[in-house]
Amino acid sequence: MSPACPSQLGTGVMDRARLSRFVNKELREFRLGLPLFVSPTESVEASLRQMRGAGQSCVLVGDAAHLAGIFTERDVLTRCMSEDFDWSQPIQDALVAREPRTIGSDRTLAEAIATFQQHRYRTLPVVEDGRVVGLIRVSDVLAHVAEAFPEEILNLPPRPHQVMEKQEGG
Repeated sequence: MSPACPSQLGTGVMDRARLSRFVNKELREFRLGLPLFVSPTESVEASLRQMRGAGQSCVLVGDAAHLAGIFTERDVLTRCMSEDFDWSQPIQDALVAREPRTIGSDRTLAEAIATFQQHRYRTLPVVEDGRVVGLIRVSDVLAHVAEAFPEEILNLPPRPHQVMEKQEGG
């Protein structure tokens, strides 16, 4: 049996033109995550409680019109784990990545993916007219791709290039 070529995979092959149209859609065309805002004076502990309660992976410090910073799960792991860490200190003073990178709602999904990869981010605040209108996360991108290409993504064989020595089954 010869190795499977793209034409033999049928619907498992992604149409490049369709994929190109998809990744070149503006972010405003996608369902964006809802941002969770906390005051700069909120304690680290209270901010984490809000993150956990809302099931969020980050909080934005400030408000939609004035984004002062972002605090993520990664910050918890990299900045808060010392024995003498003060969980009651204001989040703004302690940990926040100030003036976080954002992406405009008129930018494309491809640009968001490139920003994730270039800066090793998992979440980007999406802005429109200087206001935060949502979040785009790596997990959101994966969900959008799976929704847009269900047959191509969900029907992939576990090892697409595997060649069987002999035919299996009946």
